[in-house]
Amino acid sequence: MVSLVGFAAMLSLSAPAHAYIDPATGSIVLQAAIGAVAGATLFFRTSLYKVKALFSRQKPSGEE
Repeated sequence: MVSLVGFAAMLSLSAPAHAYIDPATGSIVLQAAIGAVAGATLFFRTSLYKVKALFSRQKPSGEE
């Protein structure tokens, strides 16, 4: 409870930042989000193929 009151006090007493975010920052954030989604998709897809390979039976290359 004390930490909640302290957190509320910090939020109410904060000063404005006066920060400038240029248009390129939005582009960088968008690229990072797309890259994260693509990377996660590749990771899970590769992991899925490895798990499938563990449980599937494949014929040896010389036999049919």
